[in-house]
Amino acid sequence: MTQRNPMNERYTTDNHKGATRKSAASAKPVTKAASSVRIQPTEKTPQQKKAERKQQRAKQQERDRQFYNPPTAEYKRLRKIWWVCLIAAIVLTCLSFAGNSFGMPAAATYVTLALAYVAIIAALYIDFAKCRKARQKYADEVLSHPSKEQRAAEKKAKADQRAAEKKAAETPAEPEPKKKGLFGFGKKKDQ
Repeated sequence: MTQRNPMNERYTTDNHKGATRKSAASAKPVTKAASSVRIQPTEKTPQQKKAERKQQRAKQQERDRQFYNPPTAEYKRLRKIWWVCLIAAIVLTCLSFAGNSFGMPAAATYVTLALAYVAIIAALYIDFAKCRKARQKYADEVLSHPSKEQRAAEKKAKADQRAAEKKAAETPAEPEPKKKGLFGFGKKKDQ
């Protein structure tokens, strides 16, 4: 701010009367340094953990669905044994109940019922242990080794990329068009 008249008494005396007005900047609230910085915690929240588990389960279920019935000889053999055990369990259960109704000795009905339970347990073991391992083995083989079509597509893509790079290196760069004057208007030539 400039002084209007240096000879004015308020400017000539050593003790100043009154005070100058404070600036508007000092009226603003003061924020603390780095108050807007937010640090993300390294530990995950329970909701994040739950979402991750849900994603992993969904991915595993999709993989199980995709490789549920692998076309391998071992799996087909295990599946046939599983069907035989299930059918044997059903037949033995029916025979046990029918034998009880038609006067078969009690010991024989208990033995056939026990054999039915053995067949059911064998079928469950085959399905949950053996077949599951065969599915897992097949899935690992398929996922670790890409198919012939995938490999061929990858090779073709790489070859196309190399050909495009080679073509770009061989062709000379096009000259840049002449720049026009200010605002896109060219200079007028005398004709």
